[in-house]
Amino acid sequence: MTNIENFKSSCPVCETINAGRRSEEFSDRRKGLPGIWRLVDCLKCGAIYMDPMPSDAELQGYYDAYLKEGELVLSVGLGSRRPKLRQVYHAVSGDVDPRDFVEIPSGGRVLDYGSGDGNYLSYFHSKGVNIVGAEISDKLIAASEEAGLSMTRVDDFDRIPFPDGQFDVVYLMQVFEHLRSPRRFMQELSRVLKPGGRLYLAVPNAASAWRRVFARNWVSGWFAPFHLVHYTRDSLAGLGREYGLPAVDSWSRTPESWFRLNVKAALYRKDNKVENPRLFPDALPFKLPLMLLLRIVDLLVRERDCIVVEFSKR
Repeated sequence: MTNIENFKSSCPVCETINAGRRSEEFSDRRKGLPGIWRLVDCLKCGAIYMDPMPSDAELQGYYDAYLKEGELVLSVGLGSRRPKLRQVYHAVSGDVDPRDFVEIPSGGRVLDYGSGDGNYLSYFHSKGVNIVGAEISDKLIAASEEAGLSMTRVDDFDRIPFPDGQFDVVYLMQVFEHLRSPRRFMQELSRVLKPGGRLYLAVPNAASAWRRVFARNWVSGWFAPFHLVHYTRDSLAGLGREYGLPAVDSWSRTPESWFRLNVKAALYRKDNKVENPRLFPDALPFKLPLMLLLRIVDLLVRERDCIVVEFSKR
């Protein structure tokens, strides 16, 4: 349901009060968490944000439910052992992987914020990079430490637990959209970076052509209640400039896995757990032609599903 109304809350990106006007309510179509959440368009900066924002306790509850039960074991996958093969595969699949594009200076220190299952952290660590991860999940932290990786606990959703000027490179892959206070966090990112340091953000693209095609079934992007703010290149670049982090590069790509998730949401409209495997959309004879088709379409579309923006600290 879409409503046109004014809101007293301020936009978390540009801080304009009453900037939001169009609102729409969403349920969780991917994990099946119960509830309804409202997203509001900011008419000034173009960001789309959840209103009201969840509390710390609510966020922790969401992520506790998000993580699968059972033991998490980190392993070195084929993509880490065969980087050339991985790059070729990602060129076809459209996957956005920091191992393919993050540039690390010799001897540089790196922060992988929101390390998840630790695949990227493990890869860079195996290459001798001085890298540390940061996570909120006890399960993910324990698994990473068991694998001999350096990991720091995040106790405050709005603060990075490191001193000033610690890192040459910081990257957040599909993390920034989960943050409730993007202005405060961009300031934190600037704080922990050294002068000349690089920041890489990868997030769903609110300006994506596929968002308009799939509408409410664009579950790769909406993903309520986990994705709290939705960005365009311009809204991210504007936010970075305010905190001494001008954008130096940006690009977008449509991962086949994201597109297929949206296809499933469109096909199974009454299903609220579309991440579960489906015989038709997840079958290899469907996935391979889809990868090739998307790469052709990507040549014709400027705004694809996932944007990557690179910033440099002044």
